[in-house]
Amino acid sequence: MGKKEERQMRKRKKEEEKGKKDFNMLDSVTMAEQVQPARAAQGEAEALAAHSVEEVGNAAEAFLKKLPDIKRVKVTKMAQIDPEKGYWEVEADVFVPNATIQALGLPVQKEVLDCQTYLLRVDGRLRIVAYGRRDSIEE
Repeated sequence: MGKKEERQMRKRKKEEEKGKKDFNMLDSVTMAEQVQPARAAQGEAEALAAHSVEEVGNAAEAFLKKLPDIKRVKVTKMAQIDPEKGYWEVEADVFVPNATIQALGLPVQKEVLDCQTYLLRVDGRLRIVAYGRRDSIEE
């Protein structure tokens, strides 16, 4: 036990002995503080700066374009889910070649694309922390 906790314990005991009417147990309880790595605390202020809607949309679009067989990406919705940490949820329509036509090898004059909706979570550093197809995510 540290000196601070010992002092608080003695203070609480004295107050209990005196029988103070306004004694509050919560005043004597020490709450734990979150510990952050030095590296995280150092760059946190600059990394979690507010990002514009355009920056978040561009980050999500760039990520989805890296996936295989993606022909086109269109960001449809964005919502900031945690302003303090800078977390965003992004919904995007992704256009991919029709799997049936590809599997059968049918000749087509114009490529047939299917639309799939993806949900993404973007953190305060514009990194994608989670993503998946909309129909596979339970809410």
